[in-house]
Amino acid sequence: MTISAEAALTGVQTAIAAYTQALDAGRTDEIPPLFTEDGVAEITGQGTFEGREAIGKAYGAFTPQTPQLHLVGNTILTSPPGEEVTARSNLVFLARGEQGWTVQLVGAYDDTLVLQDGAWLFRKRVTTFG
Repeated sequence: MTISAEAALTGVQTAIAAYTQALDAGRTDEIPPLFTEDGVAEITGQGTFEGREAIGKAYGAFTPQTPQLHLVGNTILTSPPGEEVTARSNLVFLARGEQGWTVQLVGAYDDTLVLQDGAWLFRKRVTTFG
């Protein structure tokens, strides 16, 4: 099957948006199904979590206590489009406190996604800050 760069990028952006929307809303139970069964989430300073069960347990501990917002942009494909693709995105993490919204972290996502049953799933997501 031939996958255009535009279709792959749209699928990647949709997966990223589903991830950030669920995480920011505290719906951490929606995160594991966005990964393949053997998916890996590597988060700087937090650890590496392999498989949906470990990913679910890790993200369950990240349930927001105050309003938060992940802003993701500048997503580019870093491999030719196919049934597996790699992508890089910039990330800004904001939290709302008494003084309003403030930037907490700036970083990047380096993702490997695969197309399974019409949906793009994370095979590996590496989150770095700095």
